[in-house]
Amino acid sequence: MSSESRIPVHGMKEKFSDIYLAPLGAEKTGRPAYEVSQAHRHDYYYCVLLEQGSLALEVDFQPVHLTDQSLFLSYPGQLHRVVSAQLERGWYLAFGPTLLDEPLRDLLEQCLSEVVLLPLSPAQVASFCGLLHQAYPVYQDANQLFRQPIMQALVRAFVYQVAAAYVSGEKLTLGTHSARQIELTKAFKQLLRQPATALRRPAEVAATLCVSASYLNDTIRAVTGFSVTYHLQQVVMREAQRLLVAPALSVNEVAYQLQ
Repeated sequence: MSSESRIPVHGMKEKFSDIYLAPLGAEKTGRPAYEVSQAHRHDYYYCVLLEQGSLALEVDFQPVHLTDQSLFLSYPGQLHRVVSAQLERGWYLAFGPTLLDEPLRDLLEQCLSEVVLLPLSPAQVASFCGLLHQAYPVYQDANQLFRQPIMQALVRAFVYQVAAAYVSGEKLTLGTHSARQIELTKAFKQLLRQPATALRRPAEVAATLCVSASYLNDTIRAVTGFSVTYHLQQVVMREAQRLLVAPALSVNEVAYQLQ
């Protein structure tokens, strides 16, 4: 496949170091730059904390809309593009997966939603922005002693707060299910974030999670409303849709890559 036919992948090391932090200012136009308006992927997490303004995205072919006092977190590998942006006040944060410690990575990978989109209270906005305001002078000062570990600690603290806000909201919707059902569903979702060809059959997934296929299917259906097979098919379908964005990649080539 030629380089022109590949989906663009924006690499963390190519664009930034291991962390990139910038305040968002008033935009004069709602049209994004060409680079981000085209479907592309990142090999890093990125977060938009929008205090004031609006942002329309397409993430894995699903529309995502941010308005005042909201937060969005994108996972590495998701196909996305910016549709329109009026970014009046807020923050943009990007960070590599290696920055996260294992418990925090597990929290993010076990989120039941494919997109982390949070409406924030004024208190949450103040808390999140406070951390980034504290981090920004350190980020800008290349001569700051212990700059890298300070930034890593502040970014981890910020992402832990994001995870806490998400999990708190998730608990409200999962209150009728047992702790074991929720734990198993989260472990299942974490497996689904592995490469699309890693696990294909419900029996393989069940064996990996050390439960029977029937018990896993009953649990996943009870919590999410859909069967294990449905979720596995959706993973493959999403990856196929992503690959088909590449103009010179045929259906047969996509099928071969997903075997």
